Amino acid sequence: MSRRAVRLFLPLALWLAAVTSVEAEADPACAVPDTVLSVDAGLPRVGAKLRQGGPLDVLVVRTANPQPSRAPLTYPARLEAELRDRLPGREVHVAVRNLPDETTGEMVDELKAALAATPASLVVWQVGTVDAMRNLDVESFGAALSDGIGLIHGLGSDVIVMDMQYSLQTTQLINFQPYVDYIDWVSQSHEVFHFPRYDIMRHWIEEGRLDFAIETTEAKQRSFAFVHGCVGGLLADSVVRMALGQ
Repeated sequence: MSRRAVRLFLPLALWLAAVTSVEAEADPACAVPDTVLSVDAGLPRVGAKLRQGGPLDVLVVRTANPQPSRAPLTYPARLEAELRDRLPGREVHVAVRNLPDETTGEMVDELKAALAATPASLVVWQVGTVDAMRNLDVESFGAALSDGIGLIHGLGSDVIVMDMQYSLQTTQLINFQPYVDYIDWVSQSHEVFHFPRYDIMRHWIEEGRLDFAIETTEAKQRSFAFVHGCVGGLLADSVVRMALGQ
């Protein structure tokens, strides 16, 4: 190996060693088994950007209504903080594009403009909530999801697809499962990572770690902080593992 190659390789090797040695201070209550959350894809564009020494820019596209007072507690904010902990010395920026009440098909129309305004190596795309609430055709939903993944890849970004939240109350009114199943199938077809927020939250509730039935303001705030903090941490773990091939 030439001296120049050594000079280029050594800083990268030292940084990778530092990254792999970092142990995140994850809350044990956030843990889920591999049967619920299994990292089964890669993030080649993110990995290349990190190896080149560049910043990690992430764009979260979701259907939530923005709540500025809660923004520091939401999973995009927690994802940024957790990624910075796991990638010491790297710049990490997480931007958010809120598209309230838009179906997956409507969101596809916004993706190109969103990435033009906020270029990113990684898009975290939350889908399915509005489609399920409106009981839209699942095959059309799947086709729109497939189109969006193709568009994101064509614009040079990796993508993680995130599904909807889970609660006992909403599942009694809305049948989310067909949409969750379609997300899983389309994600596998495109070899992208499906972050199973629905199944993760169901696991927490079944284990008694999370209870949305308690209606006090304090309990609601505690549940909100728990869900978003844990989702941010688990998502950050998944990103680092996929990007660095761990």
